[in-house]
Amino acid sequence: MGLRTAQSSRGMGASLLLVGLAATLLSFVTGATLGAVKSPATPLQPLDQAALRVMSFNVRVNTASDGDDDWAHRRDLVPATIRFHQADVIGVQEAYRGMIDDMQQRLPGYRWFGVGTSDGKDDGACNPVFWRESRLELVTAETIWLSRTPDSPSTGWDGAYPRTATHVVLREIADGAEFHVFNAHFDHEGEQARLESARLLAARVKALAPDARAILMGDFNCNEHSAPLQTLTRDAQLRDARDVSSTPHYGPTGSFTGFAGPQYAGAWLDHIFVRNLVVQQHGILPDHFDGRLPSDHFPVLAEILLQ
Repeated sequence: MGLRTAQSSRGMGASLLLVGLAATLLSFVTGATLGAVKSPATPLQPLDQAALRVMSFNVRVNTASDGDDDWAHRRDLVPATIRFHQADVIGVQEAYRGMIDDMQQRLPGYRWFGVGTSDGKDDGACNPVFWRESRLELVTAETIWLSRTPDSPSTGWDGAYPRTATHVVLREIADGAEFHVFNAHFDHEGEQARLESARLLAARVKALAPDARAILMGDFNCNEHSAPLQTLTRDAQLRDARDVSSTPHYGPTGSFTGFAGPQYAGAWLDHIFVRNLVVQQHGILPDHFDGRLPSDHFPVLAEILLQ
């Protein structure tokens, strides 16, 4: 458990003709390969170099039942996605300790905090928060069980499994600006558990100082119109980063695909909420590697200014 240490005119005409034919062929092949993917296959680019790039990423548990999509085939893809999109803070869900070790090995320059949901140590899925240590430092950290006994390992209400939210306070090394990060994973079966989890976290955020900067992200297993997410926006004055981004949303509208492929479909279960923060960009990233997806969820990325 805990904190771990965790890139002649005749000749010219013939050349131009060859270039044109190559470009046409490349365009044809690219279109045939990408199929339904219509957005440019490029990462979001910083509008402001001071912006903080925040990612929520459900990386899917390690289970042999996934066959060719099990963790052994994805352990390089998840860190590669994080590195390519230059995330500064990552809220990860469904990561067992061995998966975290794999990620840490492939993500030099990041540190993390989190505990297993089952015992508060290393047993059970973990929802760790990673941060770039060249830019940020840890101030405080805690784990909140989403249950009637939030300070100890437990299953809440009608939930199928123990669920947690990891809460860290991070500080910008350059200017000392601090902000709260909550990384949560709501239950996939318990309707009451999801609603009560939202109430619990809304109360935690509401209890912060009025001017405190806060990010709440994760896999909420419900959409933007559901009672749990409405509770977060109503009771804690949180706003979905997609709704308040100063530029249009990038990518598909859904974040869960179940390994179905990089098409723009699926439920929007993964969100990044903010309070007292400016959002420059928001995207859901349908990255894939020769058709293989890093996870059964697309990562969600928001570019944020600490103002």
